[in-house]
Amino acid sequence: MRKTIFICLLGTLALFFAPWAATSQAQEPIKIGVISPVSGNYGDHGALERAGMEMALAELGGKILGRPVELVVADSETNADTAGRRVRAFIEVDGIKLLMGAVNSSVAMAVAAVATERQVLYIATNGNSDELTSSKATRYMFRVAPSMASLGRAAGTYAIENLGKRWFFLTHDYSWGHSGTRWAKDVLTKNGGTEVGEVKFPMGTRDFSAQLLQVRDSDADVLMITAAGFDNVALMKQLAEYKIHDKMKVVYTLQEFVDIYPLQPQEHRGYYATEVSWDENDQLKAASEKFHQQYPKAASPVFDNGNYNGYVAIMALAEAIEKAGTADDVEKIIAALEGLEITKNLRDKPTYVDPRTHQFLSKVVMVEGNPQGSGSDIWKIIRTYDATQFDMTPEENPIDLTKK
Repeated sequence: MRKTIFICLLGTLALFFAPWAATSQAQEPIKIGVISPVSGNYGDHGALERAGMEMALAELGGKILGRPVELVVADSETNADTAGRRVRAFIEVDGIKLLMGAVNSSVAMAVAAVATERQVLYIATNGNSDELTSSKATRYMFRVAPSMASLGRAAGTYAIENLGKRWFFLTHDYSWGHSGTRWAKDVLTKNGGTEVGEVKFPMGTRDFSAQLLQVRDSDADVLMITAAGFDNVALMKQLAEYKIHDKMKVVYTLQEFVDIYPLQPQEHRGYYATEVSWDENDQLKAASEKFHQQYPKAASPVFDNGNYNGYVAIMALAEAIEKAGTADDVEKIIAALEGLEITKNLRDKPTYVDPRTHQFLSKVVMVEGNPQGSGSDIWKIIRTYDATQFDMTPEENPIDLTKK
């Protein structure tokens, strides 16, 4: 008898507390761990990607599936070991299952390794190295930014068709830099061009005099560069100082608006592959104006690669969570992301998530620097490519993350 009463009592209590428990769970915040450089070579880029995330979240009313969303930020310091430790703390201390961020590719690889070990979701926002969607690809990582195959081959295709066939390469000496140069060389070789030299330089280089003397003494038609961050700002200043633009065309496999923005007008010369241009369409122009109003002290006054990819990462995660009907089941969210068409991307057609590689596929935009421009008017669009046109083929990258 006591047993029966006890069971009935539990049933009554369950009915009494069920609505409260459901409400409590619905209001429990969704925590997203953002591992992003606050300091170091990519500090400005990190600030932009976080601002893009915040802007997207604000547009969503600060909620996904009716639950408030909290962005928990840790400084990667542009260091893979530091990023790995801080991501472990996100998971083990804060109980976070959703991660995004990392501007440089070595940090993204470190985060992906921990995410895979602990089976949490990671969206790499701004790393472009080939390895992220090939040799280092994992079911638990997705990548927003185009691959360097898409960017390098777009830059190379424009250069080989319009600028010349004798190239000198200047390469940031780590995985991302190597990727950009690799795919530009692929275009050069397949089109009968000639490589006349290459110089690699380490992260933290500020004086490029030795490298640029070699470049200037070559007989190249094109200087093909893969470089970014504060190193790149220093490099672009010295390209003008050494009058490299007067000797050859300067082409970048990837350029950031934020790197060009602080330069003098005469330092804007060059041809650049970029992931987005703020003036592509009316949506991006309006979003850029809104961004500048909300973040008047940001390193870029308009949408750039960093803040755009941060924005798209949040929108993609929100669409996937809504589709999966859960923010807590990582496997269901992964399944929802695979093959997703992200509609809230500020472009004329959705961004597609390749289920095989977990690569987001959208556009690559070729722009030309404007040496007479100022403010936001520092480049003009000269060509737009579909990223799928140049991304790694299944033969070049046989990874298939749909096969468990």
